[in-house]
Amino acid sequence: MLNIKRAEYTLRFLTETNFVEDPEISIYKSIFKRLKRILCINTQKECKTCQHNSKCLYSYVTAGDFLNIDMMPIIVKKPLISKKHVGEGKTIKLELVFLGDAALHADFIDFILKEFEVKGLFKESYKFVIARKYLYNISLNKSNSPIKNIDVLTPIDRTDNVFSYEKEKIERLNRLYHITDEPIELVEEPYKTNFIQFNFNRALHLGANKIKLNGYVGKLTFINPVELTPLLAIMKIIGAGRYYGIGGGSIVF
Repeated sequence: MLNIKRAEYTLRFLTETNFVEDPEISIYKSIFKRLKRILCINTQKECKTCQHNSKCLYSYVTAGDFLNIDMMPIIVKKPLISKKHVGEGKTIKLELVFLGDAALHADFIDFILKEFEVKGLFKESYKFVIARKYLYNISLNKSNSPIKNIDVLTPIDRTDNVFSYEKEKIERLNRLYHITDEPIELVEEPYKTNFIQFNFNRALHLGANKIKLNGYVGKLTFINPVELTPLLAIMKIIGAGRYYGIGGGSIVF
């Protein structure tokens, strides 16, 4: 069984909109900034020093105000590069993935997006309507075709011991959010890599965290094809590497 949900929103903009950052990241940040105003009872303290941290819903859904970026329970999906200008009448797709128990709080995100739909984004400067919305459960795909290659479309922060790290990461996420009851077995087949380094020029500020994104995109090739395992299937859903929560490590095979 897999306990992961995906929410997809198609947003149609009613005004010319210019984003400073990738639109998906800008909207994601705006959602959680608003969520903090709703949920936080001690705005004068950082999550890491707040005495309410262990019981705080905001800290839970943001992994400690984004300080624990490799434990994010709500993921935003994005391409490697997004257009920062959205013309009047144009649409963008906002895709969010809720890991396990975090899906219990998906209504908060829905409420805030509807609030933005009424009031506008960025101090009510930009208007949009929610043209379509889908929320559905994700299941583990079954595949009869052995996997030879994995294409990494958005940066992954490491290329050594990839599957050992992913196994540890998914097991940690499973303990925190209860995302699956499937055994997470290590993929031990040797592989070769063909990656190029990709650096983002600007640091990303998320909550209390300043993140300088550097990573690798490219192809991972197994010496001998492997069968689809729960580990590989969950990697494909979540994303690989430390920065999966903000669109890193998107893979296809």
